[in-house]
Amino acid sequence: MKNRFQLLVSFSVLSLLLIGFFSYSVWVEKIVYNNLKKQALEDNLTIGESVFGMLEKAGVSTTEPQIFIRTVQETSDVMKLPNEGYICLVDSTGNLLAAPGFNGKKEISLTAASFSPSDRSTKLDFDEFYERDPFNGYYEYEELDYSDIIVGMKHQYTGYKLLVHQNANMIKQQAKDKSMPLFWVGLGFALVLSIMAYYIINKQVKTYQLKIYDQNLALTQINIEIKEKNNVLRKKNEQLEELANEKDGLLGIMAHDLKNPLGGMESVVDLVEKAGELNEEQEEYFSLLDQQVKSARNLIDDVLEMNKLENDTSDFQKEAFDLVQFIEKKRENFEPQANKKNIKLDCICKEESIWLTTGLNELNRIVDNLLSNAIKYSPFDKGVNIQIEKRDREIALHFVDEGKGIPAKDMSKLFRKFTKLSTRPTNDESSTGLGLYIVKVLTERIGAKIEVNSEVGVGSCFSLIIPLNQ
Repeated sequence: MKNRFQLLVSFSVLSLLLIGFFSYSVWVEKIVYNNLKKQALEDNLTIGESVFGMLEKAGVSTTEPQIFIRTVQETSDVMKLPNEGYICLVDSTGNLLAAPGFNGKKEISLTAASFSPSDRSTKLDFDEFYERDPFNGYYEYEELDYSDIIVGMKHQYTGYKLLVHQNANMIKQQAKDKSMPLFWVGLGFALVLSIMAYYIINKQVKTYQLKIYDQNLALTQINIEIKEKNNVLRKKNEQLEELANEKDGLLGIMAHDLKNPLGGMESVVDLVEKAGELNEEQEEYFSLLDQQVKSARNLIDDVLEMNKLENDTSDFQKEAFDLVQFIEKKRENFEPQANKKNIKLDCICKEESIWLTTGLNELNRIVDNLLSNAIKYSPFDKGVNIQIEKRDREIALHFVDEGKGIPAKDMSKLFRKFTKLSTRPTNDESSTGLGLYIVKVLTERIGAKIEVNSEVGVGSCFSLIIPLNQ
């Protein structure tokens, strides 16, 4: 087993080294090819300039095209360039005018060829190639696997284009031949390193075997301790679960029992208000008392509902109803609350009727909480909009206010239980810190989702997204 491991590691080292050296040789080959290509382009440019210079010094007529073409033809027949290179002459329509061994009896067109600059960043047709002067790049016939590195130079007087070629495949082969010794050196180096790795690992394995034996003993002891601690944790979890159940029960009992004295206090406040006129100080005290009693009742109601929701595992009851009428009725119900702060409450919907099937009781409480919050956190003389948006597979209810907005630091704790945010109601309204938590629980129950967008100083938008096909 040990020998297999050593051989496996040695083979892995050898493989990695071979891959590395192969990649390195490919990289070197690419660099060599680029240098050879650059040199070929420079040579082609020099050759092209020399041909034009030679024709000019020889006094070749540029007013008689046939004489000019014949002279270039004679030059191409005798000129030998490296890498099977040659020169040729074409006109603006792509017709070949001169090339080694070309007699002009058969028309040959270069328009079927493709051209690309030296970095191969794009493909050019013949017209685009012809307009570039000088052109440095590739001349190719892909279906024939033929590729030349060329320089194209336009003659100043005749308008013909001289192409100086060198075979790209031969240049690639030169680059490969020059980089191949590096690959063989790398292969030998990799073999030597692999053999060294085998013997080094053989020595290290013996040392690690002793360490592994000691570690296995330690791990066995640790596993025994972990099992014991898991048993302790399991018992603790069972105790915590029992305490949580007791807490929920006590919370429900306390909240329920607190309703009775609050009911008595509400009755006393009502009797005093009906008994006769109060002076200004008495009215202030009884108004404060009434406000605190209502706040306490709201808290108790929210606690009872939270406790009920957290322990209720039954499915919600689906009902079909007209959402537009439902929201309009909600707007009418909350209008008195909005009027106390001179807030304009609007319902905006492009549709006259939208039928929706979902949990009506759950949606009723969700809308109550979101609409109450929008009014509660909006300043006097502002506006609150309920926007109904019908999408392809869902309905979006947007509750938009013009309040102070929610700071970024409060966004992460927005839907937690008993959360007190830095933004406060604008008219000292009560806030239990459970409203949005209840919204979140009910939203998840009906398979919907809640999204919040808010900007400090501008306002907030709570969007309830309800799927249509439930």
